[in-house]
Amino acid sequence: MAKVGAQLITQAAFAIRLQSTLVAIGQAGGPSNNTAMTTTVRASVLRSLILDTIIAQEAAAQGLAATDAQVQSEVDTEAAQAGGMSQLQSELAGAGGSIAQLRDEIRSQMNEQRLEDHFARGRAATVEQALAGGEAFAQAAMQYSDDTGTNGKGGDLGAITTTELKADDPKFAAAVTALAVGGYTKTAVRDAGGYDVIQVYAKTATSRSVRHILIAAPLPYTVRNRPAWFSEALFATVAQDCQRGAIHVYVKDAGADPCSGAPNLSPAPASASPAGG
Repeated sequence: MAKVGAQLITQAAFAIRLQSTLVAIGQAGGPSNNTAMTTTVRASVLRSLILDTIIAQEAAAQGLAATDAQVQSEVDTEAAQAGGMSQLQSELAGAGGSIAQLRDEIRSQMNEQRLEDHFARGRAATVEQALAGGEAFAQAAMQYSDDTGTNGKGGDLGAITTTELKADDPKFAAAVTALAVGGYTKTAVRDAGGYDVIQVYAKTATSRSVRHILIAAPLPYTVRNRPAWFSEALFATVAQDCQRGAIHVYVKDAGADPCSGAPNLSPAPASASPAGG
């Protein structure tokens, strides 16, 4: 179907993802036997495979790629939760899926989550360097933070009471509690939302006023929450691969060649999978 560098995207891989996507659309009430829709879905699926291949190649270059054993371990966990492999196969089949489709979903999800986490750590380190170099915390928050609710106001979370802190993420709460007024975390705190650089700018007996800079790397990770900076990095890689002739699409009826115009690549399959993890 296509090739990215030396990596082939086979008809078999395309068929697995196309089937799971069409089933998901049908289960959501979408039209069936609609030629125009099917053509659009084929293009979307092939573009998603191209993007996932680029992600897998970069994950491998960083030593992060999901191995067959790791993917199988996740499948085995799913099977145990379902009551056995046969029961899992039956459940997947009932949802229009298969073990092959599940493996595809798991591998793509693991590769993207690991790569995004790797780059998020690097981005958080860049924030720490900027702060150490004298950049104002609020300015850095406006430039870097993925928290759209606070980045426009310099990362200001306002006053957080002691009671509210106890109900918050334990790692975030511990970091806030340990900071003196005017201090910030010199190493980003890994919490459920990602990598948090935290500053306490005021304190009372019952509350702490906090700013933060969140580099998004949510757990659990979903492609729906893919940070804008990560998407931009992926699209930049696509553009570079196109410029050096590394992407080839061999089918003419899918309309999925990202090098024929501006990239418009779909998320990985988890967002459209009938087995949705």
